[in-house]
Amino acid sequence: MTAFFIPGIAGDASAAESAYGEMRRQTELEMGRRPTTRRILSLWTRRGGLDCVTQVGRRDPLRDGTVIAIFDMGRHDPFVVWWRRELGSAVGTQEVLGCNAYAVQEFDA
Repeated sequence: MTAFFIPGIAGDASAAESAYGEMRRQTELEMGRRPTTRRILSLWTRRGGLDCVTQVGRRDPLRDGTVIAIFDMGRHDPFVVWWRRELGSAVGTQEVLGCNAYAVQEFDA
């Protein structure tokens, strides 16, 4: 069982919620619609021609950075993955994935 967290923000639930909210807002601006309320821990999906698991808190399997959030844009819509090269940096990068996943694991409520 895994409780919700944002990598690099240890022990401060308020700061984690604020960071997550800002990523949600930026994702909504970029995508033109609000992500679902699901808080996703990991995705098992096909990326870059490879089957892989993308999980919050772990190194991104295709990028040089740590996954900090995964958003679900809704049924038949893509997932958006946020990652950072350095956990202390203020700048995150987002990548829009396909809409299909073999499995999705959510954080515990």
